[in-house]
Amino acid sequence: MSQLNVIAHPYAQALFKIAKEKKQEKSWMNVLEDLSLITQNSTFKDILNNPKVNSEDIISVLKSLLKKDFNEEVVNLIEVLVENNRLLALTEIYSIFRELVLEDQKRSDAIIESAYDMSKAEIEEFEHILSKKFGKTITATVNVNPELIAGIKVTINDKVIDGSVKGRLDNLAAQLTK
Repeated sequence: MSQLNVIAHPYAQALFKIAKEKKQEKSWMNVLEDLSLITQNSTFKDILNNPKVNSEDIISVLKSLLKKDFNEEVVNLIEVLVENNRLLALTEIYSIFRELVLEDQKRSDAIIESAYDMSKAEIEEFEHILSKKFGKTITATVNVNPELIAGIKVTINDKVIDGSVKGRLDNLAAQLTK
């Protein structure tokens, strides 16, 4: 686990608890996603690293960028993150928060790597099969990876199901070199 991930976890859990109590998971997810994208921006990172820029300036910049989503709770979050020099952990905070929301809603994301393009019907069929296997609603993103030769590789959270020819060849090579 990365250092930023360790730092981000308590923030994400606290935000999730607050958002769930107020039934604001979706709005918080949107705010955190926006903040995450902003903090990944190279121009914004330059602003953060500028010694002439103070906390109030950073909050003002974020307020102007977020506009409608900027409320007292968002201000409090940003103030705490700026005060503790944790603003760059927002990407991890968003990621962990999103995982907590999906888990609470019995949903999960899957990444399907395929050697070839998949039709919408094929993707829906895999989502249905994976949903039954994992007991939650699965939403798949498909990436074409010709290096797989044929077949697919599915990643859901920390689980990998490799049904590709490349995966089989790699396993065979590993067994032969033992």
